[in-house]
Amino acid sequence: MAQKFIVVISILVLVLFSLFILQWRFQIIDFDKMSVDKSKNDKLLFFEDFSKGMDNWWVEGSRNVSVKNERLYVIADSELSDKNVCTVWCKKIFPPDIQVSFDAHIVQSSIGVNNINFFLCYSDPSGKPLYETRKSRKSGKYSLYHNLRGNIFTYLSGGTHPDGSPRARFRIRHNPGFNLLSETYDYHCVQGKTYHVKITKLGKILRISVDGKEYLSTVDENPCGSGLIGLRTFQTYLWWDNIKVTEVKEVFN
Repeated sequence: MAQKFIVVISILVLVLFSLFILQWRFQIIDFDKMSVDKSKNDKLLFFEDFSKGMDNWWVEGSRNVSVKNERLYVIADSELSDKNVCTVWCKKIFPPDIQVSFDAHIVQSSIGVNNINFFLCYSDPSGKPLYETRKSRKSGKYSLYHNLRGNIFTYLSGGTHPDGSPRARFRIRHNPGFNLLSETYDYHCVQGKTYHVKITKLGKILRISVDGKEYLSTVDENPCGSGLIGLRTFQTYLWWDNIKVTEVKEVFN
């Protein structure tokens, strides 16, 4: 009888010990998860919902830019506007390691490009503030930005997957030089749908995600420093909203 009791006690001790180990392991996993979640709450540097208009922005290219219903509407479709290109710059200078998220919605594109471009960490290699030289880029011509320093993220329709099926096109470039770092064809970019875009830069690493999924990442061996962010489009009528910039200390989705 005493032997059976000892066996039962031993089994209970073993079970309790196993449960303790499992609980400890899950606590470790939860802690790791918490550390990742914490990174999502890194220092907020900027948030724009356009409730106060365009006080924080200036425009190059199309002048058909306005705030309606607390959204930034940019009309750069030649069927509707005097110009088919537009860049809207934020006046604030940001540090080099940031994440930018925003909502974008294509209203119309007469040639179907549905173009959502983004300028990240932009500056003039000469050291001149871009706001002071804005008149030299009044036309918004794309090539005027290729001699500046920064990264261009392109997300648009019109791409084709290697298997021949239609896809959105993602590209990441480095300036000066308009050097293509990486590209892929995936997902879609259609009119009438609101997309949530997230762009991350940490050191040499550049990433772009749409609607919660990462579609393209690359390494820039000559990473850009502090600079401006800009909303860019071509032959497209769209709106932007909920632009959020946070400081990044580790990569996260």
